[in-house]
Amino acid sequence: MSIQGRYFDATSAQAHEASLETMGGPWRLSGPGRELLFDPSQVKISDRLGNIPRRIRFEDGSEFETPDNDAIDALLRERGQVRGTMVHALERRWGIALAALAGVALVTFAFIKYGVPALAGWTARHVPASVDQRIGAQTLDILDNGFMRPSKLSLQQQSRVDNLFRRMTADLQDGHDYRLEFRTGAIGTNAFALPSGIIVISDDMVKLAHNDEELMAVLAHEIGHVRGRHALRQIIQAAGVSAMALVLLGDVSTISSLVAAGPALLQARNSRELEAEADEFSRQWLDANGIARSHFDDIMCRLESQMHSDELPSFLSSHPATSERARCVSESEAPAAAEPQEN
Repeated sequence: MSIQGRYFDATSAQAHEASLETMGGPWRLSGPGRELLFDPSQVKISDRLGNIPRRIRFEDGSEFETPDNDAIDALLRERGQVRGTMVHALERRWGIALAALAGVALVTFAFIKYGVPALAGWTARHVPASVDQRIGAQTLDILDNGFMRPSKLSLQQQSRVDNLFRRMTADLQDGHDYRLEFRTGAIGTNAFALPSGIIVISDDMVKLAHNDEELMAVLAHEIGHVRGRHALRQIIQAAGVSAMALVLLGDVSTISSLVAAGPALLQARNSRELEAEADEFSRQWLDANGIARSHFDDIMCRLESQMHSDELPSFLSSHPATSERARCVSESEAPAAAEPQEN
């Protein structure tokens, strides 16, 4: 059998036109000005994959390349070898190829939807507290430079709410350095937690609350996010798998680069699990302090009622539907409850 192709010696990448004779005894490779003999028991033949040229590698490191895949298959059959035929058969079957593609897409979707959040959660739990504090402070700086403005609340109003917050966090010994920050601007009616225990509350959110109990319900919800390190999980997840690798394998001192993903906190869609966890912490805190859970429902429902016909307040846009988290009394229900008192 004579197979046409190109020969590459082991000393350079230059190709030489050649033919390979494989009929009995040593294989003979012939080309311009050369004739070489090779022991067929010492050669390695690449598997077939579509129309990609096959390569025969010799013991001295040189190679013979040929596009004549059929001739190579016939040579393998003569030698009683079937290596590579399964790969080629699968590659030619469109049904199997499409099924494999669908499988890859499904696995990729599952990894993004479930795997990445799980890895982000695991990574967040292993970030040292010092790094956590650095990320929180630098993320606040970025948000201040691009999204938020100084609060316009009076010092008396800020002091009153800050005192509430200090009383709420005084007995929390969980390693976080809790601090309340007041802001206004593009964040709208909002409250959110940053890594290290920094909680930002907007002027509009303070004004929306009818009493201190409602403010404490909101603040307790954000404290729940801090304790679960939810903000850090969101930042790591937004930064991607490379950020997780940085925490696990790289120089942890450089993890402050994650703050570039800080603005994602304003648009991130929290998972139902994270919101349910923070909601439950808020309700448990209200119970433990003798405050009715209805205060949480009241301010959540008031947030929903202020939405415009084509948009939601920024606080709600990044959270699950209020109907899933709080019981809101409709206008039609309110009069019915008041009728017995008039009789």
